[in-house]
Amino acid sequence: MKHKIFNIFLLFFLFFTNIVNAQNYDIRKNIDILHCEINLDMTNFKNKIISGNSLLQITSRTEQLNEISLDFGDLKVDSIKVNSNNISIFSHYNKILFFPLKSPVMPSDTISVCIYYHGNPEMEDTWGGFFFTEDAAFNMGVGMSVNPHCYGRVWFPCIDSFTEKATYDFNIKVPADFMAVCSGILIDAEKNIDKTETFHWKMNDEIPSYLVSVAVGKYSLFYKKYMSGKKEIPIEVYVREALLKNVESSFANIENAVSSFENHYGNYRWDRIGYVCVPFRSGAMEHACNIAYPEYAVDGTLNKETLMAHELSHSWFGNLVTCETDKDMWLNEGWASFSEALFKESVYGKKAYKKYVRKNHEDVLTRSHIRDNGYRAVYGIPHKYTYGSTVYDKGADVAHTLRGYMGDSIFFSSLTAYLEKFAYKTASTHDFCDFLSQYSGIKLDDFFDNWVFTAGFPYFYIETFDVETIKNVNKKQFDIHINIKQELKERANFGKNNKAELCFFDKKLNRFTKSVNFSGKSSSLSVRVPFFPENVFFDIEEKISDITVDNYKIVSKRGTYIFPNTKFEIEINKISDSVLIRSSLNYIAPENTNSNFETNKTSFWNISGVNNEYFIAKGIFFIDNLNNSLSESIDKMVLLYRKKRTDKWEKIDFNIKINSNKNKTYFVVSDFKFGEYTLGIKK
Repeated sequence: MKHKIFNIFLLFFLFFTNIVNAQNYDIRKNIDILHCEINLDMTNFKNKIISGNSLLQITSRTEQLNEISLDFGDLKVDSIKVNSNNISIFSHYNKILFFPLKSPVMPSDTISVCIYYHGNPEMEDTWGGFFFTEDAAFNMGVGMSVNPHCYGRVWFPCIDSFTEKATYDFNIKVPADFMAVCSGILIDAEKNIDKTETFHWKMNDEIPSYLVSVAVGKYSLFYKKYMSGKKEIPIEVYVREALLKNVESSFANIENAVSSFENHYGNYRWDRIGYVCVPFRSGAMEHACNIAYPEYAVDGTLNKETLMAHELSHSWFGNLVTCETDKDMWLNEGWASFSEALFKESVYGKKAYKKYVRKNHEDVLTRSHIRDNGYRAVYGIPHKYTYGSTVYDKGADVAHTLRGYMGDSIFFSSLTAYLEKFAYKTASTHDFCDFLSQYSGIKLDDFFDNWVFTAGFPYFYIETFDVETIKNVNKKQFDIHINIKQELKERANFGKNNKAELCFFDKKLNRFTKSVNFSGKSSSLSVRVPFFPENVFFDIEEKISDITVDNYKIVSKRGTYIFPNTKFEIEINKISDSVLIRSSLNYIAPENTNSNFETNKTSFWNISGVNNEYFIAKGIFFIDNLNNSLSESIDKMVLLYRKKRTDKWEKIDFNIKINSNKNKTYFVVSDFKFGEYTLGIKK
C-alpha cells in the first residue's frame, strides 16, 4: 500500500513539474547535449510513420542534476534508457519529455540517454515541420508560428533553442532505390537483407537543433569541387533525376557565391556545400551542409539564384554564428538578405548591387509596416513577426547602412573578425555591437540606437547652403556653409552621431566628396571645396537607408530616362550639354506651406541636379495606392511645386494620363524644372 501511494504521489509530482517546465523554458538549460545519434526507420511512406531511437550524450550544467527535460513533439515515446538502465517512470506532456534520474549527475559526468519512439511527425500550419509525399520525406527546421521557433523536436528529442549546439550522427533506413541525405558528410550506405538501405551521415561541427536535417527521396547527385585556398570542398546538389539537367544552369554562380562570401566574411568552415531539393512550395531552409531547396527553384534559369545565395550565406550568418534569441533574428536573416545584394555586386557589379538595395529599400518603405502591422525595430521584434519583412528586408537595409557608416575596409574586416570570434557559438545584438565597436575603433552605440533598436526612420536633407569665396595666393577656394535637417517618421528621438557623404558638383560636373558627422534636429557645418559648387547633394550614392528612395543619372542626349523605384521619368526634348538629374521620392509628409491646398501625407518628390538651363524636358510623375493618401478622385487633384524647401507650394500646370492595366496615374509637367513636387487638393 505504501509503495502504491508513493508511485501515485510521484506521478502527480512529475505531471506538476511538467507543467512548470512547459511554462519555464530556462529549466532546460540545466543540461548540455554533446552529441546526438539519430537512428530512424523511414520506410513507411504509406502511413507517414517514422520509428527508431535517438541516443544523446549529456552532461550537467549544474552542480547536481537530478532530472532531465527535453523538447519532444507529438511522437509516441516507447521507452527510455539511461546508461542502459530502463527508466520506468516518465512524463510526456505539452511537447516536453521529463524523467527523473536514479542518481544525480555532476558536471564532470557524461550520461547516455536513449529514447525509443515512433509515430507521425507534425507539420506546422504556417511553414515548417516534417513532410511526407508519396516519394519524399523531409524536415524544415523552423516553425514560424510556434514557440520556440526551433523545430527539431518534431522528429527527435532535443533542447530546441538557438544556444544548445551538438554534433550528430544519422543512421536512416529507407526503401530500396531511395536515398537519405542528412547534415554533414556521408560515411557509408549499407544494403539490408530486407532490400532496404541504411545511410550513415556524420555532422562533425556543433549545430543547434533547427539546423539538423534529413531528406529522403529518389535522388541523383550533381557534384563539383570548390577550392578554398588549398582546401577542397565538395559541392553536392541532390535532386530527382528529372531535374538533374537543370542544376548546372540554376547553380551556375554557386562558386562565385562561395568566393564572394569567403572574400567578405572569411573562409567557408563546413565539410561540404550541400543542397537537397525537396517538393516544398514556400521557400528554402538553411540546414547545415544540407540546405533544403525547393524543386521549383531548379528550373534551368538563374531566376532564383539570390535564394541560392541567401541560404548559402547562412553558413556564416546563422549557422556559424547563431542569433542568441528570436529577438536577435535579424543577425541571421537580415544579414543573409544583405548577402543577396553582396552576391549581386560580386557577380554583376556595383550597379547591380545598388539596384538590388534600392528595390529592397522601396519595398521596406512601402510594405514592411503593412506586412508586420506597424513600423518596428529590427531588434526585439514580437514573436509573431520574427520571420517577417522587418527582420529580413529592413534588416538588410540596416546592414547596408552600417556598411556605408563604417566604410568597406573596416566593415568587412570587422565582420570577418566577429565571425571568427563567435564561430560555432551564439551572439546577441549587443554582442555584435560591442565587438564591432571594439574591433573597429568606431563607437557604434549611437548607430545601433538609431537604426537597430528604434522603430521608424529618419529623414535627412540639406535645407540651405551658402558659398563663401576664400582667396588664397595661388587659387580660389570656397567654404560651403550647410544646414542639415533631420525629421522623423514613426519615431520620437533624433539620431546622434550620424555620418553621411556630401557631394559637391560644379558646372562641368567635377565632383568633390566629403564625409561629415551631424546630430539632432538641425546641424550647421562648413566644408571647404576647390571649386564653386552649383549644387550639394546629401548621400548621392545611396549609402543610407533613410525615408527616401534616390536615383541619379548624368545625361547628354535626348530621350526618355526612367529613375527606377522613385516613380519619376523625364523626357528630354532638347539638350546642349551634360546634365546631372537626381530623383528622390521621400516617404514622409511634406510640410504644408499653402493653406489653400491639402497636400499628400505620405510622400513628395525632390528632383534636383546641375545644369537645369541646358535642357528642355517633360517631367513625368506617377502614383499608385502606395504613395497617395488623398481620398479625392484623380480629377480633383492638383500638382504643387516649389523651387526650394523654404518656398511656398504653388499649383502648376500638368496633364493626366491613366494606365489602367498598371493601375497608375501619370502627371505630366510640360515645362519641367528642378524643385520639389507633391500632390494636393484645393480646399
